[in-house]
Amino acid sequence: MKKKTRLTVIFILVYLAVILFIFLPAMEGDFLWDDKLFITENPNILGSTFLKNFLTSPFGGNIGLDENSVLLNRVMQFYRPMTSLSYWLDFKAWRLNPAGFHLTNILLHVASTILLYVILLQLGMHQIPAFMSGLLFALFPLHFENVSWITGRTDLLSFVFVALSVLFFLAYFKKANYVYLMVSAVFLLFALLSKENSLMIIGIYFVFVWQKGLTAKRSAVILLPLGASVMIWFLLRRIALGSFVMGYSGRTLSDFLAAIGFYSFKTVLPFKISYTIDSAQVFNTTIFVGLGGIFTLGFILLAIRLLKKRPSPHMKWEFGPFAFFLLLLPSVLVIFSSLTISYMGWRFIYLPSAVFVAYLSYVLFNKIKVKAVPIVVLALICILYGTEIYPKNTNFGQSERNFWLGIENIRKEDLVAKMNIAQQLLNKDEQKALAVYNDILHQKDHHQYETFQIRVYEELAAYFTHKKDLDKAEEYFNRLFRTRDVQSQFSYFTYATFLAYKGESEEGRKIVTEMLRLFPQNHQVLIHAANFYITIDDKEMASQLLRKDYSLFRNSKTLKLLEQVENSRQRP
Repeated sequence: MKKKTRLTVIFILVYLAVILFIFLPAMEGDFLWDDKLFITENPNILGSTFLKNFLTSPFGGNIGLDENSVLLNRVMQFYRPMTSLSYWLDFKAWRLNPAGFHLTNILLHVASTILLYVILLQLGMHQIPAFMSGLLFALFPLHFENVSWITGRTDLLSFVFVALSVLFFLAYFKKANYVYLMVSAVFLLFALLSKENSLMIIGIYFVFVWQKGLTAKRSAVILLPLGASVMIWFLLRRIALGSFVMGYSGRTLSDFLAAIGFYSFKTVLPFKISYTIDSAQVFNTTIFVGLGGIFTLGFILLAIRLLKKRPSPHMKWEFGPFAFFLLLLPSVLVIFSSLTISYMGWRFIYLPSAVFVAYLSYVLFNKIKVKAVPIVVLALICILYGTEIYPKNTNFGQSERNFWLGIENIRKEDLVAKMNIAQQLLNKDEQKALAVYNDILHQKDHHQYETFQIRVYEELAAYFTHKKDLDKAEEYFNRLFRTRDVQSQFSYFTYATFLAYKGESEEGRKIVTEMLRLFPQNHQVLIHAANFYITIDDKEMASQLLRKDYSLFRNSKTLKLLEQVENSRQRP
């Protein structure tokens, strides 16, 4: 075995050992928040018709087949069928054992790290700098959300496909075989079907081709199959969502610059990180707006410089900062989607961080003459990274309740995290939970205040309803109805249950009947309606609704509930 090959094998084993050591603690953890929406309570993943519909369905699948449900489905605006397929394959292999889903995430991270190392070798980086780049990437602190949280898989999967696309794209230029370009285009399509931010890799390809100094005709021939992949993705997305573009959230230029500044700053110094990002704190911090302005101006100047340069046949590493910003842009733009709730997430840095660690390693090894120095410096950074990320993964390796209660500095977290923390506290320490909810209600200057005000009222109305503390439940229902005229499906069904507990079952039935009229083939509506009828002891009606749901969305959870209802009907 050649020395170079032997070193590569050793490096890959090191990557595997380090990643398993750092991330295996997360395998013991539960499904957490969005994991339920996309996996454990998703009738499409749990059902038997997934393969027929996943390419033409929004991310998460269709929760309803009637006209009103389809309209609601299309509002989702995210289209990621390859990610959904990976969840379905995990479900087939592991059922609802979260350890299997976690293992897939960990292995995808291993694959991403190895692919980054191989790409850097193909770009001409020497083995040791390339290895250190991969090690930095493997331990990068902001990646805990991608790997340890199952729903963070979108970035893991898209990165793997992007990396494979890049490898075959580079192979085309070395071997001049058009087949490599076609394969690159196929992997680009898979990347886009995993997460939409992969689209910006086309910008990298365009600059790469331009730097080669090729004729316009040759450049068009090279970019044609890649452009075809983008068009196929656009058309499939159009079929699934009925729209080519996402809605706009109304965020400002100042917010855009703050997001750029914050992400860039934390990529360079990824320490003392919270579990979530309170975007209001980012948007309201002048220093992040200033940093974003500086980075954006630098990007524009670098772009002008690149365009003025005479095209050369070799890739230049000075392209690194430009590539980082270009890959960061789509993640920042997600913040401006009208459907984004938490706005910011550490997971968005997964793709740009690969460029950052590679460029950091490249600069150190090329600027410092004593070769041992960059190795020592990067090794120390790896230790700091590991110290930062390991506790996060350990906390992910707990039950859902213990995960949320294990977050110590609640004030640093965003409103989504605070809502989940309060929800887990309710049955354990009601007063402490109410204090967290009140903290949310007092943040009236927060840009998400109205959304989370509604959610607080919904959760507390539901909690006190099921606790049968009807006076407090009524108080929160009154607040809810004063705040918003039209309520969510969840609120209407909770209110119907509240009326049943008050002895006004017929009024509750009217609400449920109206919801079934509006959404006659909606999974969530049918399940909520069935549970309402179980509450008022009309098990025959509950059974009918569950049978209908099972005929539309054949999944194990509905069947299990149906069996429980049927068994209870047979008992005297």
